[in-house]
Amino acid sequence: MGQHTTPPVDLRLVQIYLSDHLTGASGVISRVGWMVERYAGTSAEPVLLRLLEELRQERRVVRGLADHLGVRLSPWKPVAAVAAERAGRLKVNGRLTSKSPLSLHLELEALRSGISGKRSLWATLEVWSGTLRLDRARLVALRAQADDQVRAVDELAERVRTVALATEAAVPDVTADASPI
Repeated sequence: MGQHTTPPVDLRLVQIYLSDHLTGASGVISRVGWMVERYAGTSAEPVLLRLLEELRQERRVVRGLADHLGVRLSPWKPVAAVAAERAGRLKVNGRLTSKSPLSLHLELEALRSGISGKRSLWATLEVWSGTLRLDRARLVALRAQADDQVRAVDELAERVRTVALATEAAVPDVTADASPI
């Protein structure tokens, strides 16, 4: 791939972009942390634990990039994202007393969307890496890591998709089965 030529950078736009991605990361990390607890003991747990650690590390990278570029990230947006994520847990899942297989399916769809957005962050910063004096190879590696994360979520979703819309009687009991639902 050839070297891209970029126009002069508007650091205010970089600040907004990084703040928005930090906000999204905070909401996604909050949701994945909750999913780790909710699906403890299932086959989803190890995948979610790995994702959680990687997402936390990537959030530190975004903060480090902001420091490197001398831009101040919004302190309140990530807090609002976590609050919104927690409020989102209260949504009705169609079942009053049990987990719904649709819940994990929707959570995985949302997680995939968040990871895809983050992948776009790394790709965009890669294009601007010369102008911003960023480590292009590191950004390429982060984009590849996001691709691996999408594959891991897709593999989980593939299993959940087969029961996402099933009647309660057709779904295995998660307390007796190590399935992801």
